[in-house]
Amino acid sequence: MNRYPWWKYLIILAVVLPSLLYALPNFYGWYAAVEVRAPVGTLLPPVASMQDWLQAARIPVTRVVSDAAGNTFFFPNDNAQGLAETLLQNKLPASAQVVLSQMSAEPDWLSSLGGRPVNLGLDLRGGVYLLLRVDTDAVIKHALEQDSGSLRTFLRHQDLQYLAVNTIGPQRLAIEMKNATLAARAQKAVAEHYPDYAVTLQPNAVLDVTLTPDAAKRMKSDALQQAIVVIRNRIDELGVSEPVIQRQGAEHIAVQLPGVQDTQRAKSIIGSTAQLEFKMVDDQANMASALKGDLPPGTALFYGAHGTPYVLYTGTVLTGRYLSNASAGVDNESGQSIVNVSFNNEGTRIFGDLTTKNVGKRMAILLDGKVVTAPVIREAITGGRAQITGFSNLKEASNAAIELRAGALPAPVHIAEERTVGPTLGQDSIHDGVMAVIFGMLFVVLFMTFYYRAFGLIADLAILVNILAILAVLSLMGGTLTLPGIAGIVLKIGLAVDANVLVFERIREELRHGMSTRAAIDTGFKKAFATIVDSNITVLIAALVLFQFGTGAIKGFALVLTIGVITSMFTATMMSRGIIELALGKRRVQKLYI
Repeated sequence: MNRYPWWKYLIILAVVLPSLLYALPNFYGWYAAVEVRAPVGTLLPPVASMQDWLQAARIPVTRVVSDAAGNTFFFPNDNAQGLAETLLQNKLPASAQVVLSQMSAEPDWLSSLGGRPVNLGLDLRGGVYLLLRVDTDAVIKHALEQDSGSLRTFLRHQDLQYLAVNTIGPQRLAIEMKNATLAARAQKAVAEHYPDYAVTLQPNAVLDVTLTPDAAKRMKSDALQQAIVVIRNRIDELGVSEPVIQRQGAEHIAVQLPGVQDTQRAKSIIGSTAQLEFKMVDDQANMASALKGDLPPGTALFYGAHGTPYVLYTGTVLTGRYLSNASAGVDNESGQSIVNVSFNNEGTRIFGDLTTKNVGKRMAILLDGKVVTAPVIREAITGGRAQITGFSNLKEASNAAIELRAGALPAPVHIAEERTVGPTLGQDSIHDGVMAVIFGMLFVVLFMTFYYRAFGLIADLAILVNILAILAVLSLMGGTLTLPGIAGIVLKIGLAVDANVLVFERIREELRHGMSTRAAIDTGFKKAFATIVDSNITVLIAALVLFQFGTGAIKGFALVLTIGVITSMFTATMMSRGIIELALGKRRVQKLYI
C-alpha cells in the first residue's frame, strides 16, 4: 500500500501548481510598446486621434490599452516602435511623456491572477549604467556661504559689533570683532547658536569658526541621500521601469536604467543640478566696468545661455524649493517654448511681495547658475504663477520642467563612469543564458537517467519543478533576473541533483545490506535528510552573506542561489519521495532499478 501521508501530497500540490502558474508568464515573450502618459495639468488628445496619426504614417499597431495613467500602444517589432515614438513626441504636448517599453505578452487572465514575468536586469534587457559622483565638497561650501550671511544677521541682532566675516578655508570662517570684550561675548553666543561649529578665540579679537568633522560628515551623507531621492524622482518622471539606484561609498551613486534607449536625454536630466534661483538685476551698474572686474558691492557677474552678461545682486530672493509644479508649453503670443511654474503657499506670498515692491525693475531667473531670462516686472504677480522663457525648443523646455518638478540636486553631480548595453546584446545574453540552462539540464537528465534509471527520471522531474519554482518566486517577489542570476540557476541544477544522489546512494547501500525495497527507500530518505540539510545550510549562509554585502550582479546571483537552495530541499526530499511512493503504489516490489 502507499504509505506516504495524503497531507504531504496536498503540500506538494500546493507548491507545484502555483509554481507552474506563476512561472508561465516568463514563456510568453514580450511586445514592443510605447507608453503615453499625462502628468498633472497635461491634456492628451483622444486615443482615436493618436491611432489615426499612426495609421496615416503607416505604422502598424497590434493593440492599444488605455488606463488612468495613459495609453499603451503595442507594435509588431522594434522598428515600428521607434517610428511611433518619434511621431508621438512631435505631435503630443511637450509635457506628455512618451516612453519606450517592453510589455509582457501574457494573456489577460494570467495577469489578472497576479502573474507577471521576471524583471530583466540591465545585462539582459539593455539600457544604461551610470556611476555618478556627488560633489559633496560643494555642499560644505554652500553651507558656509549661507552661514556666513546668517552669522552677520545673528551678530547684529545680538548687538555684537563686528568688522568682517570672511571665509578662510574650505570649512572655516573668521569673524573680526571690534574689541576683545565683544569677541569673548560673541564666542559664547556663536558656540551656543551654531553647535555644528567649533569656535575659538584668536589674538586681535578674531574668532575662528570651524565646521566640526561630525557635522561635515553628516552634511555629506545627507546630501548623498537627498541626491538619491531626487534622482529617483527624475527617473520616475522619465517613466523607466525597475531602475536600480544604489549608494556606493561616500560620494558615488550607481544607477541602472533597463530599457532606456535615449541615453543623452537620460544623462542630461539625471545629472543636471536644476537649481532654480530668482535674483534682482542691478540696472545701474556699468557693464563695461563690470566686465573688467569692477563690480558694485553685493553684486556678481552672471551670463545667459548665449553669453549675454548680467550684473545681479548676489542675494537670492526666491529658489526652486518653493515650487509646487512645472510644465512645458508654448506661448500663444510669441510662439516661444516656455515653462510654466506654480508656487506653493509660502512661495506665492514671497513672490507676490517681491513683485509688488519691484514693479518696473528687472528680475533674473537662473537655472544652474545661468540666466535663462531677465524680464521686467510689469505688475504685481500675486497668483503664484510665473513663466520662464529662453528655451530653444520644446524638448529643452520639457526636460527643464521634469528637473524642476523632481527637485534640485543638493550638489553638482558628475558622471564618473558610463556603460551602455544595447538591446541586441541583451537578447544575445538571454539566448546564451537560456541555452546554458537547457544544456546543463540536458546533461544532468542524461546522466541521471543512465546511472539511476527510473529513479534518475524522478530526480530530473524534481529539478525541472525546482527551476520553475525559482522563476515563480522571482516573479511573485518582483525580483530582477540578471546574467549572474542565470549562472546561479545553472549552478543550482548541479547542486540540486546532489541531494537526490545522496538519497539514491543510501538506498543502494541499504539494499546491499539485504534490506527490503520499501524499508530501503524509507531508510535512505531518513538517513540522507540530515546530510542534505547540513550541506544546503552552508550554501544558504554563503548566499545570504553575498546578498547582504554584495552589490549589483553579486546580489542577483545570491538571490537566485538563496531561492534555489530552499526550493531544491523541498523538491529533492518531499517531492521525490512522493513521486516514488505514488509510482510504487500498493505493489510488492522485489527489485529496484536504481
